[in-house]
Amino acid sequence: MSSVFENSNNRKVLGLGGRCHWCTEAVFKSLNGISNVRQGWIKSKFAHDTYSEAVVLEFDKSIIPAQVLLEIHLRTHSSTSQHKFRSKCRSAVYF
Repeated sequence: MSSVFENSNNRKVLGLGGRCHWCTEAVFKSLNGISNVRQGWIKSKFAHDTYSEAVVLEFDKSIIPAQVLLEIHLRTHSSTSQHKFRSKCRSAVYF
């Protein structure tokens, strides 16, 4: 996946905005191939973007590809327009 970048250890890094960052962290910490999960708040560099709760994953793409991580993210986070905390807990992918 070209939108995921490599860090200095030749591992991939991917940021995922979701609901509660502690809940999201727990989902991804349990997976083989994930070497680090940091949770907190994240936003893009655009001038009018706002922060959202998120995790930043470091992973080995030979064990778990980015496509699988995105599928897990979409299945474990309610990202519909009816989500009552959508502005705070929006589903997002940061690369």
